[in-house]
Amino acid sequence: MRSNRSRRVLYTIAALGLGSALGQPEAKSRAMHLDQQGSFITPQQFAMLTRPVGKSSAPRHLAISTTLAGSTVAALADGAVVIDPDSGQLVRTDSKGKALARIDIGPEASQLAVDRGRSLAYVVNRRSDQIQVVSLAGKGLRAVREIDTAADPYGVALTPDGSKLLVTAVADRLLTAYRAETGEVLWKVRLASEPRGVAVSRGGDQVAVAFLTTGTMARGALKGDKAPRLEHVALNQNIAPQNGGFGFGAAKQVVAGAMHPDVAASGNAKDHPGESSARAAFTVAFIGHEIAVVPHQVSTPHQDEGSENTGGYGGGFSSPIVHRLAFVAGQQGNARLAAASLSLHQPRAMAYDDSRDRLYLFGYGSDSMTVMGDASQASVHLAFERALSEAGECGPTGAALADDGQVLVFCALSRKLLVVKADDAQTAKVAVAEELTQSRLSADELAGRRLFRKGNDVRISKGGGMACESCHPDGRTDGLSWRIESKVLQTPLLAGRIAGTHPFKWDGGDKTITDSLTNTMRRLGGHGLGSSEVKQLSAFLESMDPPRNPSVKDTKAVARGEKLFKSDVTGCASCHGGNRMTDRQQHALAHDMDATDTPSLIGVAESAPYFHDGSAATLDALLTERGSVHGMGKTARLSNKQIDDLIAYLETL
Repeated sequence: MRSNRSRRVLYTIAALGLGSALGQPEAKSRAMHLDQQGSFITPQQFAMLTRPVGKSSAPRHLAISTTLAGSTVAALADGAVVIDPDSGQLVRTDSKGKALARIDIGPEASQLAVDRGRSLAYVVNRRSDQIQVVSLAGKGLRAVREIDTAADPYGVALTPDGSKLLVTAVADRLLTAYRAETGEVLWKVRLASEPRGVAVSRGGDQVAVAFLTTGTMARGALKGDKAPRLEHVALNQNIAPQNGGFGFGAAKQVVAGAMHPDVAASGNAKDHPGESSARAAFTVAFIGHEIAVVPHQVSTPHQDEGSENTGGYGGGFSSPIVHRLAFVAGQQGNARLAAASLSLHQPRAMAYDDSRDRLYLFGYGSDSMTVMGDASQASVHLAFERALSEAGECGPTGAALADDGQVLVFCALSRKLLVVKADDAQTAKVAVAEELTQSRLSADELAGRRLFRKGNDVRISKGGGMACESCHPDGRTDGLSWRIESKVLQTPLLAGRIAGTHPFKWDGGDKTITDSLTNTMRRLGGHGLGSSEVKQLSAFLESMDPPRNPSVKDTKAVARGEKLFKSDVTGCASCHGGNRMTDRQQHALAHDMDATDTPSLIGVAESAPYFHDGSAATLDALLTERGSVHGMGKTARLSNKQIDDLIAYLETL
């Protein structure tokens, strides 16, 4: 029934109140540094923004020999094992980061989990939809078997006893549990869009999943071989800083329970002025006292500052993006949240030392480190912050705690392993190992990748607050609609949609990708990049592969949908034809724009919301309710079954 489709976008939200905030002094950041233009940049200072949810005592130390949350690096007794998504190689190193052995897994291999007791590594191969099981016996690496997965696996974790392997699949939106020894599927649970990292609690009784675009963390109870019932906990708490600072202030906490797995948070700025959304949560982990921690960013696509700045993203005068760490405690159905502001740009890697209750966080966009003391306690505080300046262009995507207490950090951009001795800011030492692999990207593409993620750079945005990656995590979309130059414009998907799809921007005003990038940095308030750097950034964007499609469940439905798409009954192919799925023309369809450029439909299943203003939340809404756009295609008279067939086909593009 069509009414059932409407119910998909409904979910219950319960608000929880917070007590008065703590009055301890605000911790000051040491992250001020010079950018390449010589301008000072001071990122948002670290501070707890709400009352901590930790306990008054230190957590119990647990000796666990499995990886409870996947990463690009895992510690071994005598070194480390690293997966490099760029080259697709798995590398074993000694304790100083020197390569001992390598084997090929496949480009875009995302994470690994290690069972040291059984001397096995489980490595995610995204392109082949498999987990590669690798023996770590001796000093080498040996592939022993494969475990088939759902489409586009990404996150991986092991239970503490090593008996179960948990894997997230991005395209199929699934969390699957496998019997680690045999690869037998134990259960599957449907997830929301864009799932990434997965983690198991230290007691083995909870699971948590992070997402790029839902604004939530999903979690559930693990009981035997039964599938968990997941609840979604909203990460954003709409915290308003007091007196312009980032110290303690009142917070509005929101917990979402029983959310339908197909639902993502609304991103229509014109409907929610001043509202913020949590985004870009790549990873999640459990620390002491079974507290889940999720580093993420908070975006305000339509700032409500009394007057509009038409020259800035969000229409405001301050950065519309800040970075935070969420703490989630309590039992399922009774979540308690806390939040801390971070000076890191794009926090994406972390490691936890439960013997000292220390949490190490690393900024992918800022090449810096934040260390939190008493991380799972009520006395949580900033221990120190430090730039990873020794590493040059690092781009940390993974971290792990070594047996000697040092922290191993994998630099995705230089493909090097850092060994960080982190006692305090003054004595902390960073040893940079050799380059472990060779990039598969050209020199220009690799340089462009570095620019794409670069935060705290005033050439790209005002004050360095935003990077390309901020709105396009993984080259995709944040699922938000931004106030830009007095218009509400949806963030488009980039991966796989650049080459051969010009002109660019929603109005088709930029003839080339060079024009588009130059104007985007102007919109962001940046000083601008040089022509050679814009060329490099363009090369990287054109090298991005499109998102993977979900598994086809009904080939006959897809065939019927394709026939409808290409027929005069719908007229879809008249604008979305050719191998790039666009006529590259502008059409007068929107009331708030003179003309709207025809977007490519490549990867359309992963590019919600739809239309230039994001007014259609789902493909179903696009084909039936039409959002704010009318006169496009002829789908109003299609039956429910025809709509389903058309969606089945669109999801294969």
